[in-house]
Formats: sequence, structure tokens, C-alpha cells
Amino acid sequence: MFVGDVLDGCPVADDAVLLTSELVTNAIAHTASGKGGKVRVTVYRDDTRVRVEVHDDGSDQVPVVQAVDVATESGFGLGMVALMADRWGHCGGRRGRVVWFMLEWKASG
Repeated sequence: MFVGDVLDGCPVADDAVLLTSELVTNAIAHTASGKGGKVRVTVYRDDTRVRVEVHDDGSDQVPVVQAVDVATESGFGLGMVALMADRWGHCGGRRGRVVWFMLEWKASG
């Protein structure tokens, strides 16, 4: 995956790949991006943190963390993002939205 290649050697690369996969899946399932639109992923990295943004073509639905219902097989994606990320959020609306997360680590040395 693109994010794994960009973050090769980064201590949070595996977590970033997993969370990006969840956000891209949500974009395809719940926004206009899944109806012939596009999804764009942007990765920012510095010495102690990474920010990943997933840009989609928008939706009337607002991204929210769902209550956990063990009887369902879906609906856990944003909950996982909220649990694992140091910060996350979204902006935009029906014409386009960005959902992002940030992961941080202690610098070695």
C-alpha cells in the first residue's frame, strides 16, 4: 500500500496503514467517491508524528463513531481510528470531505 511505502521504517507505519485502510473503505462505502468518484490520500511525516488525510467526494452523512454492537460485522472503522490515533477529525461536507488522523511517537536518541 502507498502509505506503507511512504512510511517505510517509521515506528507507526503498520498502524497508519491499518487506519488508512479503514478511512478509504469508509470513503468508498459512504461517500460519492464510491459512486464513480475519487479518493485521494495525503501523508505528512516529520521526526515524531505522521498525519494521514483521506479526501473524498463528499456525503450528506457526517463521520461519527458508532456504538459497538458485537452482533454486527461492520461499523467499527472510525471507532478503531478514535482508539488508536492520537488525534483525528474531519472537515467538509457534501461537496468533499477530508477525514484525517495523527499518530505520534517518541524520538529515539
